[in-house]
Amino acid sequence: MNTKRNPWTISLVVFIIWFIIVIGGERLQAGGTASLEALVSGSILWSLVLVLLFLFLVVVYFKWWQRVGIKGPDNWRDLRLLWLPVITLILIWMLVESSGFPTHQAFRFILINTLLVGISEELMFRGILFFGASSKYGWWRAVWITALIFGLIHSLDGLITGNFTAALLQALLAFLFGVWMAAVRLRLNTIIPLIILHWLWDFGVFSLAAQGGITTILGSGLPILFAVILFLYGVWLLDGYREYEHETLLTS
Repeated sequence: MNTKRNPWTISLVVFIIWFIIVIGGERLQAGGTASLEALVSGSILWSLVLVLLFLFLVVVYFKWWQRVGIKGPDNWRDLRLLWLPVITLILIWMLVESSGFPTHQAFRFILINTLLVGISEELMFRGILFFGASSKYGWWRAVWITALIFGLIHSLDGLITGNFTAALLQALLAFLFGVWMAAVRLRLNTIIPLIILHWLWDFGVFSLAAQGGITTILGSGLPILFAVILFLYGVWLLDGYREYEHETLLTS
């Protein structure tokens, strides 16, 4: 197999291995079914450490640093496009502050585990898988393919928690999340800001969950509201990218 000509095939194989390590490892560590909040706040998830090492080995082996977005943005001024996600993060952390922070030990585990999740999921989905899909299908289809897979994979959290109804809701939110994150990935041509956004988002949500504040926020419908607003923002960014790409071709 000529690896240089088959990034889509390689990315799918990497994804399957990623899935086995993450889902299998978390289920083993849970010893059966357990809530995600208990897993994330109770101890370091070693499957996330292992899968992160695996992903970096893949990137190093194939020399995909630039192609998967491990680089700075093409234009640093484009970071202003993050204004809406940043506002959403501020609102989430205002809820955390009002609900109270978890215990020091739980807070430390949540910080570490959500950082590992942010790095591994962005490197897998908006990095390796997005590069593979776009190399075969183009950037537009790659956005929807990776977002759909990202959503579907979160529906399988029910294998860990035993609550498939909540997992399906999480899958929907993950799909919407995946669209706007892929749009930002395109506009900035880097996954570094996405890792930070993903980390702080999960960090805030699981900090709420550890204090029981997640019940209030879910009941209010705020996660769905945030997800829909950011999804629409992502679609707008995609249209803007299409226009930018068209103008670039005309002037080149």
